[in-house]
Amino acid sequence: MKYPKLYRSSLFGAILAATATATTAAPIVIDGDLSDWGINVADGTSSQPVGTDYSGLRSDLAGYFIEDTDDTTNDLFLGPNSGGQNYDGEFMGVLTQGSTLYLSILTGQRPDNGFSGSNGLYSPGDIRIETSLGTFAIEVGGGAVDGDGSALTEGATGTTYTVNSSGYTTGSSDTAAAQSVGSVWRDVDWIDDPIDPKQPVQFEINAGSTQVGTADFIFTRDSVTNEHAIIELALDVGIFGGATLEEFYWLPSCGNDELHVSTDITTVPEPASLALVGLGLLGVIGASRRRRS
Repeated sequence: MKYPKLYRSSLFGAILAATATATTAAPIVIDGDLSDWGINVADGTSSQPVGTDYSGLRSDLAGYFIEDTDDTTNDLFLGPNSGGQNYDGEFMGVLTQGSTLYLSILTGQRPDNGFSGSNGLYSPGDIRIETSLGTFAIEVGGGAVDGDGSALTEGATGTTYTVNSSGYTTGSSDTAAAQSVGSVWRDVDWIDDPIDPKQPVQFEINAGSTQVGTADFIFTRDSVTNEHAIIELALDVGIFGGATLEEFYWLPSCGNDELHVSTDITTVPEPASLALVGLGLLGVIGASRRRRS
């Protein structure tokens, strides 16, 4: 089943609220199961023979993007380039609850579907977040492109892929030890994909890079689904240092497809909230003084 490209930002919340049947405010569990996002992932089984079901998508998302070709060939136009299930970025969702930022990614790309002898063909990129205070990077990892499909969680060894001019993955190497899966960084060196329009898809840390935090993270690879891989993470918005979160990106290392969500998420308390905190502190001080008297 083909879905058109669907974009949503916080400006269109009323539209989704009027049409969605999803429950809201339900907690998100970082386990690679997207049912708490209101998504039923089709996986090529007899019980789910058609496309992934997004009809229950929760209505409190800060933004989302759907581009689900759900096709088994590799010759479809995905945008910005062509491919198929092996390259397909299908869904990205962004959600905040309190001071926690949640991000989920559904893709047709898995570590075994590109395996060809000693070389891989398809490999994932990292997550890029553009903010009012600059660019942040999250290490996705992925491991060697082979038949090993166990899930990766935060702290696992990161991976940098070598990609040829045609976009095929020809090798992989471990990242620096500090650049572990789920680690969040600033001031990194970005690696562009090889196919026009070139975009930053992977990163490497350098002597001037700063790690600002580590996400609660899972990259399911083959551990949850047979025809998809899921990336899910949570982190405290305080690591962004008061920045406004504006753009979220994920692409495979070849750049054939792109998931992109625009948001306007502030990472500092609203003035009213600060005022309430101040009043609360005054109340505590006053009560303390009364007790002393």
